[in-house]
Amino acid sequence: MMRTDLNERLATELREWMPVGQRYLVALSGGRDSMALMHFLNVAGYRDLVLCHVNHCLRGEESDGDEVLVKETGEAMGLRVFSTRIGVKAIAEKRKLSIETAAREVRYSWFAEVARKEKCCRVVTAHHSEDQVETVLINFFRGSGSRGISGMKCHSHRDVDGVELELFRPLLAVERERIDKYVEVNGIAFREDSSNAEAFALRNRVRHRLLPEVESIFGRNVRGAVLRAAELSRRDEAWMQANLDNLSVKMSKGLDVKRLRELPEALRDRCIMGWLRESGVPNCGFDEVSRVSEVAMSMDRPAKLSLPGDFHVRRREGVLFLEGPQP
Repeated sequence: MMRTDLNERLATELREWMPVGQRYLVALSGGRDSMALMHFLNVAGYRDLVLCHVNHCLRGEESDGDEVLVKETGEAMGLRVFSTRIGVKAIAEKRKLSIETAAREVRYSWFAEVARKEKCCRVVTAHHSEDQVETVLINFFRGSGSRGISGMKCHSHRDVDGVELELFRPLLAVERERIDKYVEVNGIAFREDSSNAEAFALRNRVRHRLLPEVESIFGRNVRGAVLRAAELSRRDEAWMQANLDNLSVKMSKGLDVKRLRELPEALRDRCIMGWLRESGVPNCGFDEVSRVSEVAMSMDRPAKLSLPGDFHVRRREGVLFLEGPQP
């Protein structure tokens, strides 16, 4: 478990899983958290850093000021800065996404573009423990399973526009109060994002309305409990994932129905979910997996089910197999 303070002990632990000698792309918004991360990485001995910034063009002069600070920071530290300006609001309207989701997609697409140019797929972000709490709660109320409730990982991978980004979140176990103190003690310049106080974003509503109300009801700080639940879910998720390859369920044509029926429900559903995703079936969730599981367990005929993306699942002669969309 990562330590929850920004000091030499955290830096020492960080070097064990994030080697100092490699190049990293650092997501730098200009805000308090990312500027603290930039300073901490520098103090910890990381020198081959490339700063990545996206001006979302959402806050006029404020957004432009963020961009200026990032560029000045890079210049002062002798680091290269890749900055882009993208009208996120127009993209959100065109793709029918929330501003928050569109902004996230735009950022990761920019990271992937810079990764290609720099031949470096390692990206460092400033997510901290408060972000983790909010992520876990959002996923919980969306009905996610253990994978979603376990939250973000300190080290993970994400495929973006054909580029497999390697994501590092060194501050994920660090409390926001610790970051505030670190910024104050070290006199780190940062920009305050006024939109963080607005209720248009789901994450902001969770932070400013849901969490305070829950803590008022329970009469205590619940963030630690949420993080413990996330850690327990992460361990369960890791155990199940590690055991999937040893279940002997997959066949050349599909899944072995007899073997599926012998598995506990949780492992059976996990096998089906992984199989559907690997096969390219879009928008797989609890409902789709439950329906496919019913086909596998049922003795009735015909055994056919329609899935998103014009896919169909069939059960025939002891095999569960997929038929893809017709050209």
